[in-house]
Amino acid sequence: MNIKKTILLSVVTATIAMPFATAQADSYPSKDLNYVIAFGPGGGNDTMSRTLVDVLKKNNLVNGQNFRVENRAGGSGAIGFNYVAQKKGNPYYLTSTSGNFIGTPIVSNTGWTYKDFTPIGLLAQDAMFLSVRADSPYKTLKEFIQASKTERLKVGGTGAAGPERVVAAMLEKSADTKFVYVPSQDDGGLTTSLTSGSVDAIVSNPAEVAGQVAAGNFRPLAYSEGIRSTVFPDVPTFIEQGYDVAFSLPRGVVLPGGVSKDVQAWWVATLKKAVKTPEWKTYLKKKGLSGNTVWGDQFGTYLEQTDLSFRATLKDVGVLK
Repeated sequence: MNIKKTILLSVVTATIAMPFATAQADSYPSKDLNYVIAFGPGGGNDTMSRTLVDVLKKNNLVNGQNFRVENRAGGSGAIGFNYVAQKKGNPYYLTSTSGNFIGTPIVSNTGWTYKDFTPIGLLAQDAMFLSVRADSPYKTLKEFIQASKTERLKVGGTGAAGPERVVAAMLEKSADTKFVYVPSQDDGGLTTSLTSGSVDAIVSNPAEVAGQVAAGNFRPLAYSEGIRSTVFPDVPTFIEQGYDVAFSLPRGVVLPGGVSKDVQAWWVATLKKAVKTPEWKTYLKKKGLSGNTVWGDQFGTYLEQTDLSFRATLKDVGVLK
């Protein structure tokens, strides 16, 4: 084979192997985008994802391209996240991270971890409520803890190793007590477990129980951030009630692994614009979320550190050996 043919073959091979690598900066995105939500409708991850898509579309930040948004719930996020992970190299799929994005692959053989995704940005962080039913005999966190000393109270959360489990474990350690932790597959199942009385309390994202709280059905006893929520200022923190529990989970955006640096940079620049919009700021205020951001590969480092923290906590409670 002569030199010219060899060069031509090399160029063609490289183009086939890297179909999204050329002309990214000028033409991307040039077709429909897909936003996959790894949880059911109505929960914190779903609300954040759909709010972000609306912001991107309303402010024309995606070159007029359409978004296909779908929920692929199940396995504490494993099904949806796996679906996106399998799209390696395809820059037209996005998903929102959560605590289960880190926790689920730690305790289950998911076939993927955070390392199989391209980090774009941490857009917000939010903390957890410990809530009981409005007709619960426990009016305060202190009463709940006192009762747990003499009976095994059941505390529900989403997944066996998600952020809900971490908050419950931190409270157990700080209060020197034990709960029966009852995992649910999704947010809907979690709220139903408390409504039905199958658990005594649940740990959840505030957005997941806001409707029930507003309706007078649930009563939050504590909030897991270091300071009170701006949305629920009447709910005391764990810390101010004497328990060393301060934990918030990352709400960010990732693409499948193997996406080019150009596409990663495009999304970083685009989401930096999105988080400055009035609509996004209203969402943060309404949900009581902090707006601290981390971008690109630094977000990847953040995910790595969060993974290490999760593993340490889960080893403390015996979930991991």
